[in-house]
Amino acid sequence: MATIKPSYGISRIDQPEKKNHGFYVRITHRGRTTQKFFPDKASGGKGKAQKLAREYRDKVFARLPKARREAAAQRRKRIKQSGVIGVTHVVSKSTAGTTYEYWQAAWVERGSRKTAKFSIARYGEKKALDMAKRAKRRNG
Repeated sequence: MATIKPSYGISRIDQPEKKNHGFYVRITHRGRTTQKFFPDKASGGKGKAQKLAREYRDKVFARLPKARREAAAQRRKRIKQSGVIGVTHVVSKSTAGTTYEYWQAAWVERGSRKTAKFSIARYGEKKALDMAKRAKRRNG
C-alpha cells in the first residue's frame, strides 16, 4: 500500500461548548464520501480514538483504486505565492486537456466579486505577476 501522511483524511474536532471531542475521518472518491467520527470518551481516550480513526482510514484507503491511493500519497506541489492578498497563481486545464497558467487578481466591486487574469504564456511569469498586482492595487 502507498505510504500516506499520518493525518491524511483525519481531522481533530474539539467543541467544548457541545462537549464534543474526537477524530473525524472523511475520504471522498468520485463524489462518494466515507466518513466516521471517533469520540475520545467512547473510545477510551484521545490516543485510542486517534488510533481507531487511523485504522478505519487505512481500511477505507485500502479499498480505493491504486491510482487514487498513489495520488493521495504524493506530495502536493508548492503553490506560487504573490505576497499580495487577492493575487493568486492559477493552473487550469481546458476541456480539450490543455494546461495553462495565469496570475489572477480578485477584488470586490459594488458587492460583487471581480477578477482579472494575466496569461503567463502571453506575458511571461514576471510581467503577468506585475500586471495582476497592479490590477489589484488599482481596483481593490
